[in-house]
Amino acid sequence: MERNHLRIVYYFQTPKGRKLGEMTKKLRESMSETLTCFPAATGRLLKDQDGHWMIKCNDAGLRMVEARAKGSVEQWLESVDREKELKLIHWEEMFHKPYFWSTFYVQLTEFEGGGLAIGLSCFHLLADPTCATMFIKAWADTTLVGKMISPPFFHPLLPGGPATKISTASLTPT
Repeated sequence: MERNHLRIVYYFQTPKGRKLGEMTKKLRESMSETLTCFPAATGRLLKDQDGHWMIKCNDAGLRMVEARAKGSVEQWLESVDREKELKLIHWEEMFHKPYFWSTFYVQLTEFEGGGLAIGLSCFHLLADPTCATMFIKAWADTTLVGKMISPPFFHPLLPGGPATKISTASLTPT
């Protein structure tokens, strides 16, 4: 899975009369609170001395990009194709030094005529489509309700399983 990544777009309608930029600002502000429950999204990739990937938790793992689009989200959805939709998802190929490369990107695209698209791209080693969806739902809960309705549940790795080669010490924030 080392060379694979996810690219997902979520579309939302925004309430009528909301000022352009208002929802984006609210989403930016709630992101840091959401990330406290998703430490893997905040880190950078490193390889340990055995060549296994690990996460160095810091505050530099997720990058957010803001964009604007003409029309409304409804108009966009009437004529969208794969090539146009990929413009709603920011992604950069892995830098030759993974530590300086971000593993998660979120692109917030506000439509001038109403609506919002959230594009999420991430390294598949860190999340699958289900995990990415849980992250977006937790972020939406934090933004709209003020708390996560279903916070993530993390449990220790089972002893003797293949995943035990991953250093859990690397998941501790520094």
